[in-house]
Amino acid sequence: MPMLQLGIEGERTLLKALLEYEELRCRIDEIDPSYLSEESRKIFEVISNNREMDSTRLCVQIYNKIGNQKFYDGDFITEVGANYLIDDYKELVGKNGLQRLCLEISKKLKKGDMKVDEAMEKFYAFQKESSSAFNYISIKEANELQKKAHTDIWNNRGNRLHWPFKFFEDILNGLRGKELVVVAGETGTGKTAFMLNAAALWASFGKTVGYISLEIDVVDLKDRMHQKDFAVNLSAESEKLDGQERERLLREIDKTGEQRLFFCDSGVRSVHSIIAGIKLMHHIHRFDVVFIDYLQLMTCPGKQTKDMEIGEIMGSLKALAMEIRVPIIVGSQLNREVGKNDKGIPRLSNLRESGTIEHSADVVILLYRPILYDRNASPDEYQAIVAKQRSGRTGTLYMHFDMKRQIMQGVVPGERAYAR
Repeated sequence: MPMLQLGIEGERTLLKALLEYEELRCRIDEIDPSYLSEESRKIFEVISNNREMDSTRLCVQIYNKIGNQKFYDGDFITEVGANYLIDDYKELVGKNGLQRLCLEISKKLKKGDMKVDEAMEKFYAFQKESSSAFNYISIKEANELQKKAHTDIWNNRGNRLHWPFKFFEDILNGLRGKELVVVAGETGTGKTAFMLNAAALWASFGKTVGYISLEIDVVDLKDRMHQKDFAVNLSAESEKLDGQERERLLREIDKTGEQRLFFCDSGVRSVHSIIAGIKLMHHIHRFDVVFIDYLQLMTCPGKQTKDMEIGEIMGSLKALAMEIRVPIIVGSQLNREVGKNDKGIPRLSNLRESGTIEHSADVVILLYRPILYDRNASPDEYQAIVAKQRSGRTGTLYMHFDMKRQIMQGVVPGERAYAR
């Protein structure tokens, strides 16, 4: 197997660091020795097999193995620099492995020996294996990251994603990336409308948005987004539009042409395939936020119960958000027990498979339409109940929901808008 761009000098510097810094040897298993030169592989094998041995004795072991001391000719490097060197080596190995995997898969796809879903599973498995190693950050590095984060906020350079609905940040914190947000509601409460409104607003603000729909195709999704401008149901009755309305619809569609909003309505439900697809698209487009509609339609083969399946899916989505540093917003159903609550107001316990969902989520928003339980309530009254926020408050946010036109808006906080 050919050497990588690290070169023989880079290899010697890396091996010298492994000799000098015993604490660094905890990362030995992250290094694939098959890409090292023959001599470096021999040295690496000695270090790997004697991780607890002090540097002096290790040097003797290596000299006895290869018969010269050139292995100690590498440049001096600090422990922090050595960690970065390991990261660089892993990236080179990953690129090389990805190239070989792409070539292998493309040949099989051309011959018809592999399906697209199988190819996506292969890419996901490769990504998972490549990123599974434990990486650590020293206190000095953590301090610098912490100071930079706060300094950026103070200088209005923070990269937080602010909620697109008015007054939401009276309770909700802006999203910093890495959060897993669950938006849950009963059938008919408008889970998809809530997520589509948020996605459309963020896209109109110049954000890059991914939207994965597991049951609604892209044409229907787009129709819902443009429903705000028309009284006629665009998905079912567009033939009723007159000539001017048809021209207006086409103009409104064209206005969104430059937005960075990407849909997936392929129907693929395997969590592994979905995650692989998100990673690939994020690599290309650099998402600011990703939506998945919705949780209970996703599958994770091999799990014996739905609770175990949902637990694995939620854990995988949280890991994905942490890895790509992008907030993931996933829709979820509530169980039928919500109808037994006072006025049908949802609680965390009403989440289907509530234990696993609540545990993994950073934020849980429960959607509530009073009209479903109170005939005297306004049909436009809507509530977004922040039932969990890992680093913030909980409380209720009030909204206006024009269901016919699929428009959601935050309303001015009044006496009913409170935080507890």
